[in-house]
Amino acid sequence: MRKAANPMIDLHCHSTASDGTVAPEEMPALAHAAGLSALALTDHDTIDGVEAFMNAGKKFPAITFLAGVELAGSVSSGEHYHLVGLGIDPANAMLRALMAQLVDYRHQRNEQMLVKLSEVGVDLSLEQVRSCNENAVLGRPHFAKAMVRMGVCRTMRNAFDRYLGRGKPAYVGRKVPSAAECLQALRAAGGVSIWAHPMTSNSMTGSKCLRIVEELQAGGLDGIEAYYPEHTKGQTDTVRSIARERGLLLSGGTDFHGENIPGLRLGIGKGHPFQVPDCLLQPIIDRIAARRPQST
Repeated sequence: MRKAANPMIDLHCHSTASDGTVAPEEMPALAHAAGLSALALTDHDTIDGVEAFMNAGKKFPAITFLAGVELAGSVSSGEHYHLVGLGIDPANAMLRALMAQLVDYRHQRNEQMLVKLSEVGVDLSLEQVRSCNENAVLGRPHFAKAMVRMGVCRTMRNAFDRYLGRGKPAYVGRKVPSAAECLQALRAAGGVSIWAHPMTSNSMTGSKCLRIVEELQAGGLDGIEAYYPEHTKGQTDTVRSIARERGLLLSGGTDFHGENIPGLRLGIGKGHPFQVPDCLLQPIIDRIAARRPQST
C-alpha cells in the first residue's frame, strides 16, 4: 500500500452492495477524482463489494484502498452502536458467519416491516424492494426507494417521515449481536475496529462516550471515528481527547452513500470545512500489518 501526496482520506463509505448508489468498482475512480490518498469501503453487514472494489483500485496505485465493513452491535445498556472494520480479510470464517447472522436478522426485520406497511394500507412486496438494488443487503433506504417508485411517497425522506422512521407506523427496531461479538469477529479477520460516528446519538455526552469507549475497549476496540461530517468541532475535540486518554487510534470518514444522501460528497462531506487528515492512516495500516499472519 502506497500513500499519495494529497493529505485527505475517507475511511467510511458505502456502495450499492449495501445502501449506497455508486457501484463498488466505481468507487476507486471516484476517490481519484476527489483527490483522496486513501479510501475504505465499509458497507453495512456485507463484504460482497470488496473484491470488485479492491480489483478496481489496482488502477490507482498511488491511493491506499482498504477492505472494510460496518457492523451494528449492542452494548450492556441495550443501545446499538456501529463498528467499522478496516483492513479485514473477507474470507475469514468467523466474520462471514457473523454477517450471515446479521443478514438473517435483516430478513426477519424486512418481513415485519412489510406486514406493518400492509396494516396501514401500503401493499409493498419484497420483490419490489429488491428491484431497487438486487445485489444489496436490503434495508430501509430500499423500502423508501420502492415506495417512491410506487407513488406512495414523494421522496425517500418523506417515506421515512411518514412510515419508516423511528416511532412511525412501519418502523421495526433492529436485532443485532453484541458489540463484543462484532469486535471479536473483526479482530479474527485481521481488521482494525473503529467506533463509528460516536457523537451522533441524541443522548451522547462526553462522559457517556467515555463510558462506552471503556466497555468497547474491554472487548478489543482499536479506535474511534473523531472526524465525521455531523460532528461539531467541539465534539471532534472531545473524541480526540478521549482517544488520547484511552490510547485509541483516530479515524474518520464521510459516510458517503451517493445520491441516497444528497449533498454528501466523498472526502469533503457536506461542503463546510471537513477533511480527514492523512496522518491518521499510517497508524491504522501499522496495526493491520501487525495482525497479519507472519510468513515463515
